[in-house]
Amino acid sequence: MGHGSFADVAVHAVPSPLTEDDLKITATLAPGATLTEEELFRWCIDQLPYFALPRYIEFREELPRSPVDRVLKRELRDEGVTANTWDVEASDITYEKR
Repeated sequence: MGHGSFADVAVHAVPSPLTEDDLKITATLAPGATLTEEELFRWCIDQLPYFALPRYIEFREELPRSPVDRVLKRELRDEGVTANTWDVEASDITYEKR
């Protein structure tokens, strides 16, 4: 939420085909926000240690919620990577592991 462009956000694991789980940000944007997945990732590079950088980012209209209004991260994890998910490994972004 520290970025300021989110209405709601969940950071969660998704199964990796090769190693341990990968990290994914699933978020809804605040009204009027025009943030792209690449812009968010570049912001994360400056804010987070490399081991906390998400591999995947997905913006949605809403996040799944329980009857008591908690984000259902288990559903997001089970969905994993969708057709709308941005993958840093498929981009041309490079960053230094520090």
